[in-house]
This record gives sequence, C-alpha cells and structure tokens, in this order.
Amino acid sequence: MPDSDNHYLPPTVTDPASALSEEAIAWFARLRSERCSPDDRRAFESWRNQTPAHAAAYEEVSALWNDPALRLAATKAARASIGLERHAPVRRWSQSWLRYAAVAATIAGLVALVDLEIDIPLRLTSDYRTSTGEQQVVRLSDRSSVTLNTRSAIGSTFDDQTRRVNLLKGEAFFQVAPDKEKPFVVYNRQITTRAVGTEFLVREESDGIRVTVTEGVVELAPIQPVWPPIQLTAGQQVSVAPDGPGSVREVDLDQVTAWLRGRLVVEDARLGDVIEELRRYHSGTIQVWNSAVNEIRVSGSYNITDPAAALLALAETLPVRMAQFTGRIVILF
Repeated sequence: MPDSDNHYLPPTVTDPASALSEEAIAWFARLRSERCSPDDRRAFESWRNQTPAHAAAYEEVSALWNDPALRLAATKAARASIGLERHAPVRRWSQSWLRYAAVAATIAGLVALVDLEIDIPLRLTSDYRTSTGEQQVVRLSDRSSVTLNTRSAIGSTFDDQTRRVNLLKGEAFFQVAPDKEKPFVVYNRQITTRAVGTEFLVREESDGIRVTVTEGVVELAPIQPVWPPIQLTAGQQVSVAPDGPGSVREVDLDQVTAWLRGRLVVEDARLGDVIEELRRYHSGTIQVWNSAVNEIRVSGSYNITDPAAALLALAETLPVRMAQFTGRIVILF
C-alpha cells in the first residue's frame, strides 16, 4: 500500500556514491565549514568550471540540501523528538526520507573530515592540540598549566631566558607559575600577552583576539608599536582587532570561565550567538532554517559536552523545532 507521507527525490539527482557526486558533496561541506578560506573558494570555482557536469553535480547537491521534502522530513523528525509523533510507527518514515537523511549525514560527516584535512599543517607545528569537543590540561616545564578549549592548539618555547607560548588556534586558559626573571608571554596575531604570575584567558576570534584576566595583572602589546600597551587586572577583558584594541570592560568571570566547568552560561543573549558558540563543540553541523530563530533571546546554563542535548533543551522551552540525523547533523526551524 503506498505511503501517503512518501517524498521522492527529484529524478535528476544522481547517485551520491558516484565520484563526481562525492566531489560535489565534499565541496559543499568545505564551503559550509567555518574554516573555509578565500583560497578554498577560488579552488572550488576552478573545480566547478571544469565542465558543465561539475557544475550540475554541485547544483544537485545544493538542491537536495534545500529541497522542501527534506525539510518536511526534518519536521517529522522534530515532532518525533519532542513527542508530537512519539507513537508513530517507524515504517511511516519512507525510503526516500532515509535517502535524504543519509545524504545529509554524509555532508555533516564531510564537514568534520574537511576540518581534519585543513588541520594537518597545524598538527605539524603545534605541541598540543584538541579536537572538536575536547579539552586538555597541559603541564608546562615551569609548573605553569594551560587548559586548551575545543579546537585549540599551542606551541611552546622554554629556555633559560624565555617562557613563550604561541596560541596557534582557538582558546586557552593560562595559570602562570611566578618567575620575575622570566615573564610568561603568549603570542597570537602579532600581539603579546605578558604575565609574571597570574591567570588569564586568550581566545582567538574571527577578527582578532580577546583577553580576560581572572587573577593578577597582564599586559597586552603589539609586536610592532602601533598602539600603546594595555594593562588588565582581574575581572577585566579587552578585544583587539587588526585596527587596535577596543575599550576595557568589566565581565562576569563565572560566565566567562564557564567552559572550564563544561558549561555555556548566557544572560539575555541572541539564540543565534548561543548556536554559534555550541557549533564550536559539535562534531557535525548545526543548521538554522528559520532566520527568526536567531533573534530569540535566551538566558541559562547549557552543557557544552553534549551540544545536541543543549539544543534539544532549548527547543523544548522555546518556540523552536529541532531535527537530528545520526547525531551529527542538527536542524533548527
């Protein structure tokens, strides 16, 4: 008996197992990755322009991802996840829906693979690094410690005159052992953060870095003297962009350091900003299909060790629906 809920793939969609389709899916994933660079985009344009078949393969993948039938399937999954169709038999989820979910999961998995491929040069230059969702505490030879947050990496140089750490990527919390003869210096984006014995966080942002002091005093300065040094004390934070530092501000340290306890704490924040933060800890992809979702205001404490569960908690308390596929892809609408 035909299933009235079936939604069939458009007849022009090719088998995802074909070589060209796999390349198209890989490019689709790369372009959606947060680490996609201008060079990647130029390489994609070169690939797409090779033949009409290349362009058509990419358009098919894009059309499949944005197809209304997939969104309807996502709605069914979201209803099931919040109990609206909790008792619906599994057989009502058609083979076509499973094909949509399989391709979606393939794209989500390739996002992680693309990120891993891009990380290869970083693996060759870093001493310590973390993958998505991982945190690591590093004990340095001077008895200082560094806690690396998700997707982070550092290199270090310690000798008789120097205690130097390069933050190559991501975010780290530094607990510095006192040594007045050898200041502890963190380098990132041509900026130094200098301390003797103190605790502070350095986070790489899309357009610069953000430094927060939790104990003691640190000094920020550019390697080239284009702006004067800045001193920060406990409870102060500053963001530095390519054109210079912003204003020093007081912050809630419990909120800023919540990630050290496995939490994301927000107060009257845009849901879009919360989702962007949770993406850092999610080993797949999080898609928002309704832009109005981003503007919802939220407050709360959320578990960053399980981003999908955090999003589900949000979906259960807000006017938002959520679908999950294979645990790697989350859709909010």
